[in-house]
Amino acid sequence: MPPVRSRGVAAALGAILLAGSLYLALAPGADRRPNIILVVWDTTRADRTSAYGYQKRTTPWLEDFASDGTLFRNAFTPAPWTPPAHASLFTGLLPRNHGLLQGKGDRVARGIPLLAETLRAGGYETVGFTANAFISPVTGLSNGLDRLVPLHDDVRGIGTVERTLEAVQTWLLERRNAPSGGPRRPLFLFVNLMDAHLPWRPTREDLSAVHGASSSDPALPRALALGQKEALAHLLGIERLDAETLRGMGMAYDAAVRKLDRGTGRLMGLLREEGLVEGSFTAVVADHGEHLGEHGRLCHQMSLYDEVLRIPMVIRWPGVFEGGRVETAQVRLQDLHPTILEAAGLAPPPGTAKDARSLRESPIQGRPLLPAFYRPVVYIEDARSSYPGVPDAAFLPFQITILGHQDPVGTPGARKLLRYVRAPMGGTATLEEEDLFDLAADPRETKDLLQDGALEERAAAERLAAGM
Repeated sequence: MPPVRSRGVAAALGAILLAGSLYLALAPGADRRPNIILVVWDTTRADRTSAYGYQKRTTPWLEDFASDGTLFRNAFTPAPWTPPAHASLFTGLLPRNHGLLQGKGDRVARGIPLLAETLRAGGYETVGFTANAFISPVTGLSNGLDRLVPLHDDVRGIGTVERTLEAVQTWLLERRNAPSGGPRRPLFLFVNLMDAHLPWRPTREDLSAVHGASSSDPALPRALALGQKEALAHLLGIERLDAETLRGMGMAYDAAVRKLDRGTGRLMGLLREEGLVEGSFTAVVADHGEHLGEHGRLCHQMSLYDEVLRIPMVIRWPGVFEGGRVETAQVRLQDLHPTILEAAGLAPPPGTAKDARSLRESPIQGRPLLPAFYRPVVYIEDARSSYPGVPDAAFLPFQITILGHQDPVGTPGARKLLRYVRAPMGGTATLEEEDLFDLAADPRETKDLLQDGALEERAAAERLAAGM
């Protein structure tokens, strides 16, 4: 039985369907709106991609792609992990407004149409391939997809680019051989790739391409043997990894990003052979980054530092995003939502895109970032069962919500405020800590300006806190 949608969603999508019908009626011949290809590089941080200046050649394909598109130098996500980040991408809303905060026991709020729903109502064929188990009917993130192909296994909830390529080839063959029923609808294709997410499985080719002779470093095998459990144990202070292993993790991550880049190039090659890329709106973007030992952290949850918030975002759309342009103004992941709908000739439905602005703005004005990580208290029991005998104090971070406010990078006096609020189940919320960083002088966020007690810095913190 199909899920019941609210009257508000039905009305909004009905208006979109009418607008799409009018577009088709006025356009001569077939629907000439661009295909939309959205590729999410799950868990990929911008500063480990050579397209963003990293010294190791991790992303040669993305560099080539950006040379004929637009690279957004300062793109950030509003959430450091998959469920809320994807929901923001698909709604143009901050997590607090779309409602998917945990990915367990909650979902995108009913009454908010997702990107694929809006595009489908507007006349698009909508297809998704996901290597991430969170993209599903359970979270609501698959809403609107005519076809969703899950490529993750049942144990880790993670799939590989190899499986994705096989599935895409199968789909393309079916599509090619399907009986023709007149002009095809334009295509919305969403692909989530997880190869930069732990555990990393780069090939020898990827390791050698990035590290050369150093690919035989003894720290690499140790790092490649690690998974989420070991990384979380380090993060929680249960069992810290040594410096050599952390160095190996950085090397392994770089090779995994290279594998992701190479696989995306093969994916785009398959789509190009089918005539789906020419003239398309194509975006390659991450949902969040990853810690590799910075600030004593691994993984990406429980943090709003730059390593997990700054993401690669490259768009190619002939006539609009082209020519190798580099845009330096601060933008957000959710800004892609209204931008994609503009490319499709559709307006954002009521209730969406309230926290986003189109990337077609010219010139782009820097946009403030309001990131958040909401306490994952629903996962405490899972963590306890994974680490039996560990004192309860180790799991206190599961009670912490982190809220942030970041001025646009590059503006005079730009600051970033982080507030840590402890909220145990059924308990009273208390402010545990505040950190303030100078984005120009301290881009790695290592010096808390509030420790010095300067009045002007306290005023800056209060200004940012008021805007949260």
